[in-house]
Amino acid sequence: MEIIAVFDCTEIIAFFPFLYDKNGLLYKYSFIGFGHANYMDIISYEHSLEYVLELVIDSIVAERKNVVFHLHGLLESSLSHGTLEVYLRKRKIAYSTHRVITPYINLEKIKMEEYIKKRQKLHRLDRREKRIRENGDVEVLLTGPDSMETIFNLHDKRWKKKHDTSGFTNKKERNFYQSLAQLPEGPLKTEIDGLFMDGKMIAFNYGYKCRGRYISYVLGFDDDFEVFSPGRILEKEKILQCSKNGINIFDLSIGYETYKFEWNTDLDYTRKIVFSSKTPLAQLARFYLTLKESSISHIKRHQKLVLFKRNKIGKLLYILKNIFKKSESVGAKEVIKAFIHPKLKRLYEWKHYTIYEIARKDVPDNSETNHYLELTIKDSVKNFDSIGYHMRDVCTKIYGAYKGYYLPDQFTFEKIFWTNEKVIRIDDISYLKDFRKSSVFIENWRLDNLIDICSFVKQKSKANKFLISVKTKSTKEIRQLEKLGFTINKEIAKRTIFGFSKTILIPDDHS
Repeated sequence: MEIIAVFDCTEIIAFFPFLYDKNGLLYKYSFIGFGHANYMDIISYEHSLEYVLELVIDSIVAERKNVVFHLHGLLESSLSHGTLEVYLRKRKIAYSTHRVITPYINLEKIKMEEYIKKRQKLHRLDRREKRIRENGDVEVLLTGPDSMETIFNLHDKRWKKKHDTSGFTNKKERNFYQSLAQLPEGPLKTEIDGLFMDGKMIAFNYGYKCRGRYISYVLGFDDDFEVFSPGRILEKEKILQCSKNGINIFDLSIGYETYKFEWNTDLDYTRKIVFSSKTPLAQLARFYLTLKESSISHIKRHQKLVLFKRNKIGKLLYILKNIFKKSESVGAKEVIKAFIHPKLKRLYEWKHYTIYEIARKDVPDNSETNHYLELTIKDSVKNFDSIGYHMRDVCTKIYGAYKGYYLPDQFTFEKIFWTNEKVIRIDDISYLKDFRKSSVFIENWRLDNLIDICSFVKQKSKANKFLISVKTKSTKEIRQLEKLGFTINKEIAKRTIFGFSKTILIPDDHS
């Protein structure tokens, strides 16, 4: 670490917060926080910036001889960036700049009500927020250092099968971010916000507030609740909070992530500048760093490459690290299976389902069936050990207008049956059909409890027709269904050959 202070007589007029590495005869200088801090700058009075910059760079080059500078985090809108470029041109020093987009929200110039209303429609955020609030007690809370362990666990869970370059939960960095969270009141303050559902944190925002600017540094959420967009809900609430608290700039931080461009009102750019002394060794090092930064900039501008690295390579690394670990081998094998099965299905697949129906009047009344309880997300959160790895499935079904029911002594995902009064959905063949009439679709039934389920649904629903689906090859189930009074509504077949799929309906829905 080399923090250089510049004095004018006895007064400090500038600080240069540097780190340097020495490799043989070559010195490499960068700002403190390289690889972690998105923004850095020279700390100086504006009127003396040009003078102190020339003084310090010239002094380092004169002393070190073979030196390359790799300075990151300079906002294009800052005075330092332009002053440094003027200096380099003045000294006829070759340099390269590499910019990354920096979206932000100018809270001073927007009408908040109009701004939020427009963005509530994106990704049906209003519907998702309404649905999650219908299914539990949802609140946004400003939390603190005590929540850091929960935040790290949430981040690890989300990125476990992805390639995470942030380093947020690495062993060394954990202590650093925890220490920042414990900063006392002052110009810089770490703010940690959580979105809680029935007391469980399902999203977090770790950021910094400094002199009228809020920087959203790490935003994360629990993948189990992804269908409700908890990250977007929390970001929206944080924007409203900053607006009320007199923050002028809501900084979404550097990067090309799609969600940042859904929220931003303005753009800035953050630069890395690479330059060196004029010795052959330093020039060679500058050429290498320039080539490296150009490659990184190219990749970051192409989201497909970023997603390939993050998701595909991340899953490959997860498999290699965990395939032989007892605790994670099941998860690694599931990733392999999820990769191979779709490829095989694209070569050839034939699936055939029959939808059966029974009229409401043909369903017996059974007063003993009212012991079923309706499933809520709150139940699932409280009984997470029973739901296990199916929490995500529960959330997805409830968001998709399903209602789940279970017996008090049989609270497991496999024994929950589901009803839907809006659509028929058969995920196995990607079939979805809206109801035209008053009907209800029942899922996850068994032959030994189907009549009880139908009797219960008859009490809970006003539907005139009850529908279920069964694989056409399940002859035993079909015989029993027909004995119980079910008749065929339609048959649905899906055929895939070399990636080309065709769905066949008998009779056709339009007939």
